[in-house]
Amino acid sequence: MRPNKEYIISLARKKGWHDAELARKTGVSRTEISRFIHGERKGGSKLIGGIIKAFPEEPMDKLFFYQD
Repeated sequence: MRPNKEYIISLARKKGWHDAELARKTGVSRTEISRFIHGERKGGSKLIGGIIKAFPEEPMDKLFFYQD
C-alpha cells in the first residue's frame, strides 16, 4: 500500500493545513512529512497509520494505491 501523495496534499490544503499541521494530525515529524511531500520517502507504516487517523472520512482507495 502506497499513499496517494497528491490526493493527501490536496486534502490537507483544502483544510488549510500546512506541513506542521499535517505532521501533528498524522503523528509524524515535520521532517517526515517534508520528505514525503518532496518524494524523498514513500511513507512507512507510521505515516500510513497517521494518514488514516488524520482523514477518517476519506475512502481508503482514494488515500492509497494498492500494490501486489
